[in-house]
Amino acid sequence: MDKDAKDGFIEYGERFTEGPLPYDTRTVTSIVEELSTNAGDMSIHSVNLTGLKPGTCYYYRVGYGNIWTDWYEFTTAPKSSSAFTFFIFGDSQSVDYSTWGATLHQAFQNNSKAAFFINTGNLVAVGQDFMQWNAWLEAAKGVIDTIPAMTVLGKHETYTKDKKISQPILYQTLFKLPSNGPEHLKGKEYSFDYGDVHFVMLDSQMNEECCSFSDVLREEKAWLERDLQNTNKKWKVAVFHQPIYSNQANAIDDDSKNAFVPIFDTYHVDIAFSGYEQVYARTYPLYNNEKVDGASQGTIYVTAGKSGTKAYQSSKAKPWDEAYNPLDEPTYLTVEVKHSSMEVKVFTGQGSVIDDWKIEKLSE
Repeated sequence: MDKDAKDGFIEYGERFTEGPLPYDTRTVTSIVEELSTNAGDMSIHSVNLTGLKPGTCYYYRVGYGNIWTDWYEFTTAPKSSSAFTFFIFGDSQSVDYSTWGATLHQAFQNNSKAAFFINTGNLVAVGQDFMQWNAWLEAAKGVIDTIPAMTVLGKHETYTKDKKISQPILYQTLFKLPSNGPEHLKGKEYSFDYGDVHFVMLDSQMNEECCSFSDVLREEKAWLERDLQNTNKKWKVAVFHQPIYSNQANAIDDDSKNAFVPIFDTYHVDIAFSGYEQVYARTYPLYNNEKVDGASQGTIYVTAGKSGTKAYQSSKAKPWDEAYNPLDEPTYLTVEVKHSSMEVKVFTGQGSVIDDWKIEKLSE
C-alpha cells in the first residue's frame, strides 16, 4: 500500500481445493487513520472481517484504486478444541532487524502450520521511530501476512529517540489488538481464546504507565480477576514483558509480583511467559512464591530469551530456576497444545534444542 493512499480495500474469499484462487469474494473498505511520524505523515489502513467460518483457509489481497497486491492466505481458528502450535519470541529489538527476521522465518519454516506468534515486548529499540517499525515489519514479511502477531507492550515501545517516555502511539496504531482490556489500557492489555486455551496479555510497564495513569495496578488487578473468573478454558496462559521472577540481581518487580501472583494462584494460570532479560529461564512450578511438587499445583514462569540482537550481561541462575540458559544468541519457543498436554520446546537460532518440557492434565 502507498503510505499516502486514502482509499484502501481488502478482497477476500474462501480457498477451495478445485482452484488456486477464490471465485466468490467480498470487498471491504478499510478504516483509515492519519499518522504523523518521524518518517512523515501517512495513512494507516485496517479492516475488521466478520462472519468468517471457523477452521477455514481464506485468500486475501489489499489494494487502492486499481492497484492490488499478490494474493495471501490465512486460516481461522478451529471451532473445536483441536490441537495447535504457536510461537513465543523474546525481545526482538535490534540495530539491524535481519536477525529478528531470520529467527522468525526459521521458526515458521520448521512449523508452517503454526496458528500465530506471540512477542513478549520490546519489539523495537525506539518505539517512536517509525523506521524501526518499518524494518521490523519488512523482516517479518512472509510470516506476518499469514499468521497473526499477538504482542504485549515493552518499555522500549514507549521510548522517543532521546529516550523519553511517551504514549506508545506507533505501537497502538500499527497493531490492532483486541479492545477488551481495562478502560485505561485498551490496546495494551487484552485477552483472547484459541482452541482450549485462554490467553491474558498484560501490561507490566508500571513505571511508564504511572506517568499518565497513577492507579494502573488496581485497574489491572480488577480486570485480570474478572477475566480469569469468566473463562472455562482448560488451559490458561499469561504473557507480560517484565519477569516476575527475575534473573537479574536487582530487577524483581515486587509491585507486579504482589498484584499478579495471587490471582495466578487462585485461578491456576498454567504458564506465564515474559521477556526483557534476553536469557532463557524456566522456574519450577510455583504457588504462593514457593516450589510445589508439580505443574498441577502451581504456575511455571518462563523468560523467553531474545529474537533480536540486544543482550544483557548481568543475569544468573536463581534458586527458583529449573532451567537456565544465558546463551547469547537468538531463541524461539514452540508451544504444542493438545487436549491433555502442553509441550514447550526451545530452539536456538541455529536450530539446536536447549529445553523440552511438558505439562499434562489427564482429566479435568
